[in-house]
Amino acid sequence: MKRIWLLLAVLLVLLLIPQLIKKGMDERAALSAKVELQQISSQPPAPPVTPAPAAEAVRPIGFGLTFALVPSDGKQPPNTVGLNCHGEPRQLDRPHQASCNPYRGDTSCRTVLPVLCIKTTGAAKPEGVVDGVYQGWVSGSLAATEPVMGAVLESLDVATARCAAEFGPGWRMAEFHGGQGGWGLQGDKGSDFSSNTRFWVHINDQPGNCWDSEP
Repeated sequence: MKRIWLLLAVLLVLLLIPQLIKKGMDERAALSAKVELQQISSQPPAPPVTPAPAAEAVRPIGFGLTFALVPSDGKQPPNTVGLNCHGEPRQLDRPHQASCNPYRGDTSCRTVLPVLCIKTTGAAKPEGVVDGVYQGWVSGSLAATEPVMGAVLESLDVATARCAAEFGPGWRMAEFHGGQGGWGLQGDKGSDFSSNTRFWVHINDQPGNCWDSEP
């Protein structure tokens, strides 16, 4: 009889052991999940993701307007200089009627050229002056900056700032209509001018500048 009870006790223990083991595993799993949840709750929130800024559209490189030196005919007053659309050299990337192109620009803005600058002075004017100019003469001086790639001239303000930086206050980028009727300028020589080159100028009523022309 004792053997029977002993056998029953052994069987009971054998039946209870798996349940005890499972209970222990469940308790450990629950404790581990609780600890992990506490760790997650204690961590600072992740910073918001800032979207990358959209890439700015690259401005296509167009064409700019240029003047060139006019050969002296010996009739100009000393220490003066003249530049116009028809000066030399006349080789242009996009000419208009074999001359400069104030309507669409005539020289690739990849080209490196000096900027033509002007400073009006209000000095005495030649006889026959109309609205401050006479046959392209300006009441002031003309000067040329160090050469610069036209594409760098992203606006008139940028070009004028370059004139002021090199020659001082009051200097600005020369404009196509600066002389009577446009197409050219003559004035006092404010700096040395390189021969066999053209000079960036701007036009105020046509898209012929590096900052607003079409390729």
